[in-house]
Amino acid sequence: MIAFDSASDEGVAKLTLELDISRVRSVKGSRESYHAENEQIDLMDIDWQLAEPLTVDAEIDHEGNFLALRGEARTVVKGLCCRCLEPVTVPVNCSFAEQLLYAKDVSLFSHLAVGEVEEKYFIYDNDTLDITDIVRESILAELPQKVLCKDDCRGLCPKCGKNLNQGQCDCDLHEVDPRLAILAKLKEAEEV
Repeated sequence: MIAFDSASDEGVAKLTLELDISRVRSVKGSRESYHAENEQIDLMDIDWQLAEPLTVDAEIDHEGNFLALRGEARTVVKGLCCRCLEPVTVPVNCSFAEQLLYAKDVSLFSHLAVGEVEEKYFIYDNDTLDITDIVRESILAELPQKVLCKDDCRGLCPKCGKNLNQGQCDCDLHEVDPRLAILAKLKEAEEV
């Protein structure tokens, strides 16, 4: 089972995804499954928030000197269209995988160069494993860099700010930059 713990920092609730890995960590060759649903985490991204509850399924196998974590996270995320600023929802179904190494076992990998252990393994140091960052990074990696409400979104009028998907405004968008006015006059003279 995954425990969703709520910690408070200056009155702001922060939810974390914590796994009790004591049993799987103590028995080589063992496997533990975890499931949680209807929970929220902070994506820590100003552009995205969870729109629906998060469901996480994870599994940890004890594979000798390390633990292998694999899992999936499912939710719906909301943001704003980058052109018209209308709300947009994006379904997310992502997977994650990490090799977990107990902090006291790092010395078993002394043959690796400095920094290689931390690059290859997620280091943990007790029987509770917080996978919040792993899940958060997996969700954010699945989201588009630019989100549009629709492929042909017309955006906002640069003058009045009207959503052009809801109809054309009366603004004259053909004004010439005063610094380029002389070039516009030359072009008009050529066309005559």
